[in-house]
Amino acid sequence: MAKRKHRAKPNQSRPTPSLRTYPVWDAHLRASHWLITGLFGALFLSGHFGLGPTWLHIWLGYGLITVLLFRLGWGLIGSDSARWGSLFPAPSRIMAYLPLLFSRQPSRWPGHNPVGALSALVLIGLLLIQCLSGLFVETWSEYRGPLAERMPRSFMMAMTDLHSVLRWPLLALVIVHLTAVFAYLGLKRENRIRPIFGNGELILDREPTLEIRGGRRAWTTWLLAAALTALVVWLGPVY
Repeated sequence: MAKRKHRAKPNQSRPTPSLRTYPVWDAHLRASHWLITGLFGALFLSGHFGLGPTWLHIWLGYGLITVLLFRLGWGLIGSDSARWGSLFPAPSRIMAYLPLLFSRQPSRWPGHNPVGALSALVLIGLLLIQCLSGLFVETWSEYRGPLAERMPRSFMMAMTDLHSVLRWPLLALVIVHLTAVFAYLGLKRENRIRPIFGNGELILDREPTLEIRGGRRAWTTWLLAAALTALVVWLGPVY
């Protein structure tokens, strides 16, 4: 009886995914990131070290308020990667990502990973509190926030203390954020600096299902943010 020949089974292992660049962060989201970074640095230097005149610190603060208001609005109607829903990861996703945090394997995450998203949320929240408290600050020097005279003195002094103390947690978070970015560059060989300051494209192993928005919707959000800031400026004296 003739023996049956057994055919070799095809290799069923998954092929290595090909890496390609895909657009993730839109131009307006990237611009807000640049502006927040630069304005916070300038505000810290001018506020803590007294570099520059008082009016410069005040108007830098108005600039940061405008950018943060845009970021709030863009998180509601902007690109998918800018939406607040993408920055609120489920606890299960956070726990699943933690073992990969210190791994040398690139994450190829289409945007913020779950841990980075939480860090970004806390940072934006603290920046908002810092800016709001600055509107009510009153010191014994020439500085006075535009809304200081509209509130009781006890409230103004509490806001002054908060504004003074909150700079340190903010600085610590910025340092942690920068350390993580450079650690990813050295440990995982993932460059997240070039995309956020470049064209917003990330090297991924699969195409993300993201809708990138901009145009009239983005510029309208910027104008509304600037109008709200202008209203705050108009409400009260700077000094």
